[in-house]
Amino acid sequence: MRLSGASYERVAKAVNEVAASHGRHDVQTDSSRVSRWINKGERPRQPVPEYLAQALTKLCGQPYELTSADLGFSSSRPRRAGEGWSARAVVAAILDTTRSDAVTDDRTPPRARLLRGAELVTAVQPWLHLPDDEPLPEPAKPGRQLGLSDVDRIHATTSAFRRLDNEHGGALSRLAVVGQLQEVTHLARTCTFTEDTGRALFAAVAELASVAGWMTHDAGVHGEAQRYLLLGLQAAKQAGRHGAGIGGHLLNCLARQANHLGHAEDALELVQAAQYGTRKLPPGRLRALLCSLEARCHAVLGDIAEMERATAAAEAALAADSGEPTPSWAAWFDAAEFHVTAGVCEFLAAEHVPARAERAITLIAQGTGHRPAERVRSRAFDHIALARAYVRAGEPEAADVATSTALALMGSVSSTRVGDRLQELDAELKAAPLGGTVVESRERIRAAVYPQ
Repeated sequence: MRLSGASYERVAKAVNEVAASHGRHDVQTDSSRVSRWINKGERPRQPVPEYLAQALTKLCGQPYELTSADLGFSSSRPRRAGEGWSARAVVAAILDTTRSDAVTDDRTPPRARLLRGAELVTAVQPWLHLPDDEPLPEPAKPGRQLGLSDVDRIHATTSAFRRLDNEHGGALSRLAVVGQLQEVTHLARTCTFTEDTGRALFAAVAELASVAGWMTHDAGVHGEAQRYLLLGLQAAKQAGRHGAGIGGHLLNCLARQANHLGHAEDALELVQAAQYGTRKLPPGRLRALLCSLEARCHAVLGDIAEMERATAAAEAALAADSGEPTPSWAAWFDAAEFHVTAGVCEFLAAEHVPARAERAITLIAQGTGHRPAERVRSRAFDHIALARAYVRAGEPEAADVATSTALALMGSVSSTRVGDRLQELDAELKAAPLGGTVVESRERIRAAVYPQ
């Protein structure tokens, strides 16, 4: 109840809604009854404990389904760590989340609570420690036979959605991806498939969840975004040993989200978990992007020596890339991305050693000069970072040019994150020595971020 933050009346209403979804319209709980369960230890009659567990799962935004045993309403044992990561449980959780998401709108309060600290680390730990060879379940309602060619088509559709996200931002296509995730997860429940196809299907579900989570994060709905990414991580575990790469990418997404929200310690824990879980994979883009993100976390935390070590490791891993075809979820990390990220690390380090701002400008400019034209949102981020580095270096005119470019690119994407970064640039300009150029830059930023 404390985690949910819900009133007794809200919990009662949620229980009644769950009961009605099961056809039990005779269950009519009220706030006084919920109060007696909690404050007087009364035990609800069957099957209300299970309905209460389902209601609190949604209200708490848990990344797994609670049971009546978790609430103390059963003589059976409580849930063990990692329970709820079975293929059947993952499928049920994704279907429930996507159905609910599809019928919400901007006025609906967020369902998922953002996990932080030890709670977030605990939520990802089973990916590291559970075995990779858990059996896949038989379909609940056996349907058509699914083959690897079907899975290939799912991957192609996911790649198309990822391109749309890069070009236009996540808000425009987010619900379309959520619908695709629901449909593909439904295949895991109803189709028959071989062991290899089943594992590949769960890897495809994990990749789709990563895109849904990232688009949701880009739209500024952070609790729901985190939930999609955690569900994707659970699906990646069901992909067996073939899910290590996409699992590492999902942890990378969770870490990037934590960094964006100012939770650098959480981000570092997550990226280090990803590095441990993918340690047996050959060097290449995934290792490079994880090392690069680790460097950024160290830079935020002010550990410059560790930042430099991790940046060198990222450069070495990228140089060691075999040139084999790269999964679309890793292809975005190229030399341009490496140089921009290294430049951002130098910019962050310039808080402690101001002379590093010049190195930041060189690296960011080098990276953005080689960005593919279709990476519109990334180019906007690049120019915002470049403007901040110019401000730090005492070059307001150059910062104004980079700001103008970022604002022009912002008009082409629908992304709350671009607005967030522009607000950071505005704060940087506010702290700079006043001058006509600085004032004009700030006026244009505020007009774009806070339109009348």
